[in-house]
Amino acid sequence: MKIYKNKDLTEEIKDNTLDFGIVPAGELKRFTYYVYNEKEAYLKNLKFEIKHDEVRIAEYPTELKSKETKRLIIEWKPSITLKSGLRAALLVTGIELWGA
Repeated sequence: MKIYKNKDLTEEIKDNTLDFGIVPAGELKRFTYYVYNEKEAYLKNLKFEIKHDEVRIAEYPTELKSKETKRLIIEWKPSITLKSGLRAALLVTGIELWGA
C-alpha cells in the first residue's frame, strides 16, 4: 500500500512520514491524502493512527481492493503555533488476503 499527496498518485509519501507544516494555533486544517493498494491482495481491517494528541484521522478506508484508491483525511488543530512545523509518523495496520 502506498500513500500519496495528490489524487493523480504522482507525489508519494515516503516512510509514512507526513509533513503538516505550520498551522496557526486554534486553526483547524484538513489534509487529504490518497491510499493506493498496488498489490494483488485484498486489504481489510485497515487502521490508520498518528500518535499526537491534536491530530485526528477524520476519514480512512477500512478495506481496499487490488489497484483501488481511497481518501485519507487528517485534521490538525494545534494549541500552539510551532516554529518549525509538525512532522508525524502514520502507523498503518491491516490484513492482506491473497486469492480472495
